[in-house]
Amino acid sequence: MGGMIGIEALRSSGDQRVDTCDVDDARTAIGQIFCPHFLMVTGKAEQGFHARHRLVKETGYSINLVSYGAEVEIDPGELSRFFLLQIPIKGESLVKCGTSQTLTVAGKNATLLSPTLSTRMLWKEGCEKLIVLMERGPVEDYLRKLIDSEPGRIEFDAAVDLTSPIGQGILRHADLMLCSSLEANMPLAYKTMLRDGLTSLLLSGLRHNHQPALARPAPDGGPIAVRRADEYIRSNATHAITTGDIAQAAGIPLRTLQDSYRRARGHTLLEAVQSARLETLRRTLLAGETDLTVADAVFACGLGHLGRAAFAYRERFGESPSETLRRTKN
Repeated sequence: MGGMIGIEALRSSGDQRVDTCDVDDARTAIGQIFCPHFLMVTGKAEQGFHARHRLVKETGYSINLVSYGAEVEIDPGELSRFFLLQIPIKGESLVKCGTSQTLTVAGKNATLLSPTLSTRMLWKEGCEKLIVLMERGPVEDYLRKLIDSEPGRIEFDAAVDLTSPIGQGILRHADLMLCSSLEANMPLAYKTMLRDGLTSLLLSGLRHNHQPALARPAPDGGPIAVRRADEYIRSNATHAITTGDIAQAAGIPLRTLQDSYRRARGHTLLEAVQSARLETLRRTLLAGETDLTVADAVFACGLGHLGRAAFAYRERFGESPSETLRRTKN
């Protein structure tokens, strides 16, 4: 998985929760991070067992790097409180989730495990996975706001084709979430946007039991709702707002607002939030306070990654943030 630039940084700087050659210790420690589970070494080379687990924890999700060295069987049953996006970095695994079975191979496919489906796995020797744990509550809340009703169970088809356009998008987004989590001073507003972005990708791009509801055309929300959304975004863009918050302020279901806003403005709600944050950054830099730095201004505006913020700023205003700040201080 050479395309994921954050892996080595996580391997060296993430919070190392597990580093043991004892199976019972690994079962207990990893069970405390995920959920209680059955863990057994199944291969002949039991002496090769070495459980390693690093993670970064965020609001509503965590990013984990896990390996066992030897071949192991893992049986957590139903995950209950979270979804697990498992991306093989090295090696292979056999994953049974509900009635389906998937052979995952690094660079080819991944799995998305649903909390209400029974799961059982065989990680082959040398298998290592990047695992994005998505807490069940925020995912269900996002879908609830999309369809404007209680979703009940959300159950995905487990297999994810990483060579498909949606699979490539999920891979890039997971890497962006990882890199952002490892960067110091990353604003919560930016991380919240990334969390909801992955949720949106999963719900819109993968097969699950609520696809029929999402496939039905959404009614037009009308110009008043779009204006309310604009007003809310302008007033709150630097905070950790979600698209669900914007829809609530607009007074219509999220999916209705998404479609109406795109038709009326020609871009998405998240693009509107990004634009509002860039405008705030511009005003902050032009004010040119004596001790202000570009990094401080970028993070205060909720933009997050310095490099990406600088690129977007130059695309929008024709100069870099540092050039704007330098000009105002001269």
